[in-house]
Amino acid sequence: MKKPEAEKENPVDAHSHKKLGDILVEAGVIAPADLEKALNAQRNTPKKIGQILMDMGIVDDIQIARALSAQLNIPYLHLPEMQIDPKVISQVSAEIAETYLLLPTKEENDELVVTMANPLEFYALDDLRFMTQKRIKIAVSPQSDVLAAIDKYYPKKGLHFDESPQSEAQIEVIKTTESHEKELDKGALTSIAEDPPVVRFANSILADAVKLKASDIHIEPRQASVIIRYRIDGIMREILKTDKLIHSALVSRIKVFSSMDISIRRKPQDGRAQVKYKGIAYDLRVSSFPTSYGEKITIRILNPESAKMSFENLGLQGKHYQDLEASIHSPQGLILVTGPTGSGKSTTLYACLNRLNSPEVNIITVEDPVEYKVDGINQGQINPKAGITFPAALRSILRQDPDIVMVGEIRDGETAGIACQAAQTGHLVLSTLHTNDTPSAITRLLDLGVDAFVVADSVVACIGQRLVRRICDKCKTTDELSAQFLEKIPGEGNGKEKIQYYKGEGCEACRYSGYVGRVGIYEILRVTPSVQSLIKKDVSAAIIKAQAMKEGFQPFFMDGVHKARQGLTTIGEVLRVASPESLDQETPAPAEARETAETTTVTTGPAFDPTSHVTAVGHPTVLVVDDNEIELEMMSHLLKTQNYRIIKASNGAEALKSVYQAMPDLIVTDYMMPEMDGLTLIKKLKAEIATRMIPVIMLTANEDLKSEVEVLSVGADDYMTKPVNYERFIARVNRLLQRRIESSKR
Repeated sequence: MKKPEAEKENPVDAHSHKKLGDILVEAGVIAPADLEKALNAQRNTPKKIGQILMDMGIVDDIQIARALSAQLNIPYLHLPEMQIDPKVISQVSAEIAETYLLLPTKEENDELVVTMANPLEFYALDDLRFMTQKRIKIAVSPQSDVLAAIDKYYPKKGLHFDESPQSEAQIEVIKTTESHEKELDKGALTSIAEDPPVVRFANSILADAVKLKASDIHIEPRQASVIIRYRIDGIMREILKTDKLIHSALVSRIKVFSSMDISIRRKPQDGRAQVKYKGIAYDLRVSSFPTSYGEKITIRILNPESAKMSFENLGLQGKHYQDLEASIHSPQGLILVTGPTGSGKSTTLYACLNRLNSPEVNIITVEDPVEYKVDGINQGQINPKAGITFPAALRSILRQDPDIVMVGEIRDGETAGIACQAAQTGHLVLSTLHTNDTPSAITRLLDLGVDAFVVADSVVACIGQRLVRRICDKCKTTDELSAQFLEKIPGEGNGKEKIQYYKGEGCEACRYSGYVGRVGIYEILRVTPSVQSLIKKDVSAAIIKAQAMKEGFQPFFMDGVHKARQGLTTIGEVLRVASPESLDQETPAPAEARETAETTTVTTGPAFDPTSHVTAVGHPTVLVVDDNEIELEMMSHLLKTQNYRIIKASNGAEALKSVYQAMPDLIVTDYMMPEMDGLTLIKKLKAEIATRMIPVIMLTANEDLKSEVEVLSVGADDYMTKPVNYERFIARVNRLLQRRIESSKR
């Protein structure tokens, strides 16, 4: 087949065998010694030689462009002085422009003039000819000018991370109150917040978080990027790192639908909203906080199912269940739920109220804020600006003839005193307190100034709780713990029948973490006559605990061990939230026990670190997926020669597990594979924000156009047919990785 005339005359094609470094040496721009230094530096980085020379200060992009223009005999264009027709721009996609650093400049007689930073990217010429079906004429311009022109003529980066119509369509903001903006900023800020890409991106984040059952969303600005993290099952997970350009628009959007003032950026604010996902309404509590790099946004997602939690489903067992049930059915007294933030205290209180709720009793609550609405219960919210504080509200509701009172939190001595007095005058009072364990709840009330005899007469029970992750039922398997560690657990190293422990191996259902959901571990201190007699002004929590232990008190750790034996959680999870030292405060566990505990925490579940989206520059991670062992090894070896760290998988299911565990920088996958083919793998990756931005190259033996269109339509970043040209394959891997690394630095 005869080549087009333009291709034969193209001077770039005639010099395509030359390398940029050699051309710069021939042009006298750099010395051979400088080139040698740059080539040595290139061995530890995928950067191109031109970029390395510029980084080393040996040459600048203008010198490179002029040298290429002279040596290749092609025009040198000054892009800042040009106005390019949008119709010309539309002939080349933004992806091609960014990948090869080029810009379509003008069209002459069915010939497209394309300005490039590096005209030696001869693969770009093939792609351009195929895409435009036109003859291509090459010009050159400095890299900085090309980058500036791409930013000018193509949509801004950052606002396209919302392409998740499947998830976004399922989320609906159903409560949007217009915020009170200042007239100066109202027009611009509201316009940004209502921009469709911003709306879709915000909705996509909310839908993704709800789908993953996250309790919180954190939007954290950094110097040149924005990090989005979710708290899932109590663990923070980095989901997405995106361009800083989107931060202002995203924050404005969240402020608008949560009724916050979008013009105030230097003071903390609180807001609330409501969204509907798959027919279920979720309340959102939104908080903004100014930081050095902009406003940090935290969104607490309140699942309405938590308010419907039954008493039986709390996870209380045996004596703990009996003690709490007996306590809440006391005619009067104070019941305290203790634990750190996020330990499920509110859920426990609501479960108790659900158990007590009936037409025969009057239940009134004072909360900050009202987290869940429950039919049959009178719920009030404090408002310090209106003078409605916890003490003031508590005094008022005691005049409402309540049988049961729930106080959201005891924060000060005044609230503590009123709650204890109410508990002594015929009311059952439930509240929360922040302490490390239940004996400390008694001493905290004393520290707040409540008289010892009042505490002794009013407190019925203290419930301490923590939340541990529950083992995934679909991948549960036995866990062989070391004999050394088993000896540290009371009752385990005494030669009796061996007790089995469990862990989750990791599967798609649990995102290969080994855990789904959480379960509570508890300790309950009932204030018996013997404990009452100990409550004095200077009593220590250790003395109260020692007496309670004699009466059958079980600390967190032992309840956690019981649940681990039942296969509900792992020993590692129990150790994460409750130390064996809690068994005996007088005699701390030996150092070797603590060391073993730390080791167990790491090894009892699959390794899962979703925070490492981009590895250190110079050692990116590539996941290679192919069921043909020979091709898998050949591809892996080829990539290792480029100093990439390689992860191998023989099918799509195994690859998905590797993605969740290692978060590679790039994926090279075959099409046809057992268990899960490459197409299905890409669909699953592109359906989640956490994995959507990992570039994927699809390899297949199918040369038909239909297969290529299908693969690219589901989100593949590149497509190559087998047998691949290895030089072209490495070039495409390098440019995708380089783009990802540069994106991570922005």
